[in-house]
Amino acid sequence: MSSTQSPEVINFGKFKGTPLTDLKPSYVHWLLKLKNLDSDLRKKLEAIDVERERKFQRRKELAQILERTHIPSPDRRAYKRARGFVGAR
Repeated sequence: MSSTQSPEVINFGKFKGTPLTDLKPSYVHWLLKLKNLDSDLRKKLEAIDVERERKFQRRKELAQILERTHIPSPDRRAYKRARGFVGAR
């Protein structure tokens, strides 16, 4: 299996030409299970997977906080902004 055309685009398979960050999570997980995957590509995919998990956990944390605090819907955006969940991208 070959590496990538550039550091950010996959060069083989169904998603050839697709930026690594745009790959479906299920495809990334499948690629990571392959024994013959290029080591550089594996490192990049693992980093993407870790970042996605971090973002998911952050959204989950926010949802749990909002559920416990009973903040009215109109005030949630201000709360999210104050906590760094909105506008911090």
